[in-house]
Amino acid sequence: MKSRLLISIFLTVCASFSLTSAFAGDLVVTRYFSGLWEQPQHESQGIMLQIIDQEDQDGDPKAVAYWFTYGDDQETAWYMAIGEVEGDRVLMDLYTSSGAGFLQADTESLNPVEVTGELNLWFHNCNKGMAQFVMGDIEGEFEIKRLASLYNSRCSGGLSDNTPGDAKPLMLEVELLPPADGMGGKGKARFWERPDRMDFHVTAEDIADGDYLIFACDTELGPLTVFEGEGATQFRSPEMEGKLNLVFDPRDCPIEIRQSGSVYLTSGEEVLAEKEKGPKDKGDKVKVSIELESTGQIDGAEGEVEYEVKMNETEFEVEIKGVPMGSYGFFVAGEQEGSLDVLVDFEKTKLKFSDPEKDDREYLDFEPWDKIIEVRDSANVTILEVTFPSA
Repeated sequence: MKSRLLISIFLTVCASFSLTSAFAGDLVVTRYFSGLWEQPQHESQGIMLQIIDQEDQDGDPKAVAYWFTYGDDQETAWYMAIGEVEGDRVLMDLYTSSGAGFLQADTESLNPVEVTGELNLWFHNCNKGMAQFVMGDIEGEFEIKRLASLYNSRCSGGLSDNTPGDAKPLMLEVELLPPADGMGGKGKARFWERPDRMDFHVTAEDIADGDYLIFACDTELGPLTVFEGEGATQFRSPEMEGKLNLVFDPRDCPIEIRQSGSVYLTSGEEVLAEKEKGPKDKGDKVKVSIELESTGQIDGAEGEVEYEVKMNETEFEVEIKGVPMGSYGFFVAGEQEGSLDVLVDFEKTKLKFSDPEKDDREYLDFEPWDKIIEVRDSANVTILEVTFPSA
């Protein structure tokens, strides 16, 4: 197929779509929706869907689909569709081709592809969805079901499916403050990205108890309930119990907490950004202890990290228990800083660091502030984790 023709079609299609922001919902179409989708109610027919990027475009994912079906003569027929990803939907123009023979040589004067209608897909989850088509006076819809996916891929329907495999750990945050003088309350929004997941947490304090809504770029993301002056909502991709599926990228967005249309906390003109980390004076007395959170990979796994500064000496300890015998990696912001060797099943095990270095401790050459702390098993799967607080 002529690459120049495909590029030309893309430019036309992209100009015709309304480039609205993705919306928060149960899922978002990601690159892992690429694959072969069958029509379970129809004989030997289906759609090959590819979620791609396109040079010289806006950076949002695009979609190309090939619909394999039959013509009125009961011979094989296929259509090509090109368009945009919008939340849990793929909206495409439908093209047909005629006038080209089997293995016909490339000819400058021949342009056999033309618009013939629309093909739109929307998905219930990573494995089931619906297709709707319009071709002239003919329109209809049919079920689609995943038949095959990309090799070694895992579709979650969350935003992290599109994170590059070589992405470096990233943490961003922004303060949430009252929109006007005389109003009380404060809050914070934090965003983390790693190759295997994304997290977005929104907290609020000192505002009236009740049910609120979280907005980013004027898009409703989810609820926030305040009880006894405090509230928190956690989003994650891939989704896990107790956390909402993260399907909207909050970066570069003003963030607000609203109730009945009124704004109670806002980031104003600020957006999520990196912040200065760590204390400036090691002579300060600092002691922070925080429990590690289990990811649910190992039932009964527990842990704790502790950071202490006293005079000109700094110590850091990580402790785990309730895990089987084996070696577990200790990571800070995605970088391995050491290992915990559990010699007896479920035995308490510690890893210690210090600066200056001591005989019974490893040298402390990292700062934990605002960093993602992890303990991973031998398969490099995170079993315990926490984001260390701000200094």
